[in-house]
Amino acid sequence: MIEQPSANEDSRLYSEEGYCVQRRVIAPSEIASLRRSLDRMIEELPEDRRLESLVEPHIHAADWETWLELGRDERLLSATGEMLGCEELILMSTHLIVKPPGVGLALCWHQDNTYWPGVSGVDVCTVWLALDDSDIANGCMKVIPRTQDGNPELEMIPTDGGDLLGVRVEVTEEMESAAVAIELEAGDLSIHDSYIIHGSDRNESDRRRAGLTLRYANAATVKVDLEKHGKPVYYVGGCGDSLVEGQRDISGGGPLPDDPGVHRSRRFENR
Repeated sequence: MIEQPSANEDSRLYSEEGYCVQRRVIAPSEIASLRRSLDRMIEELPEDRRLESLVEPHIHAADWETWLELGRDERLLSATGEMLGCEELILMSTHLIVKPPGVGLALCWHQDNTYWPGVSGVDVCTVWLALDDSDIANGCMKVIPRTQDGNPELEMIPTDGGDLLGVRVEVTEEMESAAVAIELEAGDLSIHDSYIIHGSDRNESDRRRAGLTLRYANAATVKVDLEKHGKPVYYVGGCGDSLVEGQRDISGGGPLPDDPGVHRSRRFENR
């Protein structure tokens, strides 16, 4: 049996490796509450709706406030700020990726930056919060360390359509052999650079694999064209120096907005 390389848990190596795992960030009781919210969301979906594509729960969920409040949780902001080396953060999007047991779709090798045409700047990362235990058996995320180096923008190649994204990037056998499985227990999280190559296999186990992704950026160095972005951008942490017109300021524990805003891009809604 081939021994799997251990995932990086040293935040000092984030810039070099392109990712980092942090353990036991969110308490079990809070994870249980988020699972209940997710379960209610799933119950209300049409029977033919894919669970891997629950985009922007902080906008679309009936209890959107729950997910938006999580997006400004100090534990997530502290971890993210440490990796990006900044104090001012914006939240650009969220995505619940739920792989049902036995039939959960794969996500081919890809980069996150591909999906944000309105974003300018490289100080961007994804927080992947485990709502269920996530391991090799149920299709956990895998990353290819250090592939973010130089911020390469790789060509997207169409797939046969049997995966969630419908596109992939070219990965050699040597690169794939270096991939690291990000196995997480519920409440753990990983943070990865938007340029790092990552993906995940199908869930062929008898267990669900649910995770929430939150896309953060350094508010001082990353600019977002709100028209192209197609959804609200939230200023979630900092002194306000880099807050720009059009962003929604929910930093410092202030009140959430009265409405979740509008999401004009529905790329995955009918998958």
